[in-house]
Amino acid sequence: MVMVSIDCITYNHEPYIAKTIEGFLMQETDFDFEILIHEDASTDRTADIVREYEEQHPDRIRVIYQTENQYSQGVMVNLLNEERARGKYIALCDGDDYWTDPHKLQKQVDYMEAHPDCTLCFHDAYVETNDTLHTGWRVIPWMPENRKYASTEPRTYHAGELQLLGFIPTMSMLYRNGLTDDLLDWIGDTPAFDGALKLHVASKGYAYYMPEVMSVYRFGVSGSVTTKWRQRNRERDIERMEAFIRMMDAFDSYTDGRFHQEIEISRLSFEVGLHRLRRDFQALKSPRYDRYVERFVGRERLRPYLMVRHPHLMEWLIRMRSFQLG
Repeated sequence: MVMVSIDCITYNHEPYIAKTIEGFLMQETDFDFEILIHEDASTDRTADIVREYEEQHPDRIRVIYQTENQYSQGVMVNLLNEERARGKYIALCDGDDYWTDPHKLQKQVDYMEAHPDCTLCFHDAYVETNDTLHTGWRVIPWMPENRKYASTEPRTYHAGELQLLGFIPTMSMLYRNGLTDDLLDWIGDTPAFDGALKLHVASKGYAYYMPEVMSVYRFGVSGSVTTKWRQRNRERDIERMEAFIRMMDAFDSYTDGRFHQEIEISRLSFEVGLHRLRRDFQALKSPRYDRYVERFVGRERLRPYLMVRHPHLMEWLIRMRSFQLG
């Protein structure tokens, strides 16, 4: 019986995909696992590298080679890959990220097998980025978006708390297979599939956090969706914020308001971002946004406080920083 199906999506990841696959193959487990790779019609040598590994490990690696890119056509390729998964659990890792701990899968499966109500398990990661302010690559610790919900100890989260925690490393996620069958009922035009996925899966039970670094998240590398995030485009960013707001509303409705308090606070953060992009600073004076500032603690509160209460000053500080970096 296959216990884990590794879901890997890759496109133009020639410099990275070998290390990604090696991270899968080094896993030491007392159960069987399969590696499902969706090669989305890369224009570099990614497919050739994947094919070499497939030939070496035909009993473990199963590949879909697309002749036309599916992601650009709006296809949710993770779900397309997941349809053929035979494992009890799904582990995510895109072709530009990689795992560093050979016992990652074993640790996560052991917990989830002992706790049937747990539907999602995740852990810490390092962030590897090509920062122009530094020479070459650098690896930095991943930190949650909101330390109020962060922890240095193992802990559980319900879906609302998980949303307020912020981004969690996608390549750290392990969840129960079969939970995404009705995901499309509410997900709509989500701008971040992994963000919607974590909410959906966690809403079916709870999420468990392991405070161990077991993977590396490459941010802003060639071929990565995150590269686009660094390219400022006001119109696109406005559409992205609007889509996040629609996603929050859709999830709140889908779950009958079970996590409304947390989802509403998260919605406020996207509203703030939307008002700033539209330069509608007058709207930020509404007492409604006091709750947005209050979600942060300590020194973390300074930036959101300035964004809401002194947006003109915040814009000036951002411009000055951009000028200095340029």
